[in-house]
Amino acid sequence: MEKMDILELFLKNGVMLSPEEFETIDEKNYMHILEEKRGASSKDDIIVSKPRTGRISCDQFVRASVNKFEFLRGIILKKTEAVSINKAKKVFSEVTIIGRVKETSQRGFIIEDVTGEAEVVYENMDISVGDVIGMKGYFKENSFFPSQVVWPDIPLDNVPKPLGIRMTLTTKVKDGRMPGLIVCPDSEKACNVVTGFGRAGSVNITKHGSSLLLTAYSKDAEIKEEDAVKILKKRSLPVDGPVENVMEEIPHIIWFFDNKRNWVKNYRGVIIISTDSESFADYDGQEVGFGKL
Repeated sequence: MEKMDILELFLKNGVMLSPEEFETIDEKNYMHILEEKRGASSKDDIIVSKPRTGRISCDQFVRASVNKFEFLRGIILKKTEAVSINKAKKVFSEVTIIGRVKETSQRGFIIEDVTGEAEVVYENMDISVGDVIGMKGYFKENSFFPSQVVWPDIPLDNVPKPLGIRMTLTTKVKDGRMPGLIVCPDSEKACNVVTGFGRAGSVNITKHGSSLLLTAYSKDAEIKEEDAVKILKKRSLPVDGPVENVMEEIPHIIWFFDNKRNWVKNYRGVIIISTDSESFADYDGQEVGFGKL
């Protein structure tokens, strides 16, 4: 989120920032500061951020791609020891490499890191260009033959804290048709209505010091349950163009809207909700129910 978007959110909530505070505020601390300044001492106080779509300039996209590789590589390195591709070529035993899938090849795909690239002889429909993965295997005649794929994935110990809020996920907000979120406290206080997700976006919901991240995404083709799990394993949304698509923060909820079917699934603590183009989903903090628009 840009600083002007953060300032707009503060003004909308009737909170002023000093020039010094404006200089130090950023995407990581603004929700906590807003809650403190607004005096959110009641358990029913809810702050909802403006959606982040991740749209960036082409110049920023180059840096974002480097950051994505380093971030996902760091996650994989917590699970396994790895060496660079060029060093692995000189090892005559099983070795683990981490790289970005550059392009497909006749026998599999090309994987690259900052030291070089290599052809991976592997047939796996789950792997796409742009994926950052770890692979255990061995080199033979300058080609890599993997025996295991290591994804960034969601940690097994991911246990999100419940916030005790009600929300409706719908593509019909007010009088228009657009993806949106209606967030309500447990009491009869006024609900927050959030729009502006586009085809992909995220929003933070904060209540009494605890935060929930919801990510929304849609594409023309159907997203099945196994496709949703693949997205979480890769920690990246499959979007085109100059977009920051890496999931640095693990979402509590990921919502696939305008999908083909209604369904709900829990994957390693992440609640996955799918709604078709004629339905909405209600979440009461524990259960998910569906209804017709």
